[in-house]
Amino acid sequence: MSLLEIAATLCTVVSVFLTVHLKRALYPIGILGVVLFFFVFWNAKLYASAGLQVYFALIQLYGWWFWARGDRGREPPIGDWSWRTVGLFGLAAAAFTALTSWGLYALTDAQAPVLDTAILALSALAQFLLDRKQMKNWIVWGVVDLLSIYVYAGQQLWLTTGLYVLLFANVFYGWAIWRRAYGRQAPSPAAAPQPA
Repeated sequence: MSLLEIAATLCTVVSVFLTVHLKRALYPIGILGVVLFFFVFWNAKLYASAGLQVYFALIQLYGWWFWARGDRGREPPIGDWSWRTVGLFGLAAAAFTALTSWGLYALTDAQAPVLDTAILALSALAQFLLDRKQMKNWIVWGVVDLLSIYVYAGQQLWLTTGLYVLLFANVFYGWAIWRRAYGRQAPSPAAAPQPA
């Protein structure tokens, strides 16, 4: 456990708390956390997880804008895309995992290349759903959290493992808060679920 890992974990906890409560301040704090985690994962030779932090930094800039002005200049409502739509993105994540993990296995000294890459691909999907303010982001995050607990414990990143245990528990709380907010918002085309 390093000071870098402690700082990254604290930023992530604060960012997730703000996410649950639908506060845009989650983005600047989240960006700082992913920059710090880039170095934590690089040092642990979890290159896919390190690369994921670069994606997180970029996509969070988009999410910050979308949450502020993405619905014709206004903050968008919570949406709930169909499982078919989310599943199509999931197939892309699976293909990415297969291809990238093979490259990491063949060309680097990466630890746990398949699971590490699955964390990357599913996290990219979950973050995209979050940034589009979609309910099912919580379910995908739950899968990511379980994979992360296993992989990061295997690398003895104990504080990071503890963080993902907390994040997994938080999935249920976040889902409940967002579901309540989704039920209270006025119906709009952006909030309506897509047809299955």
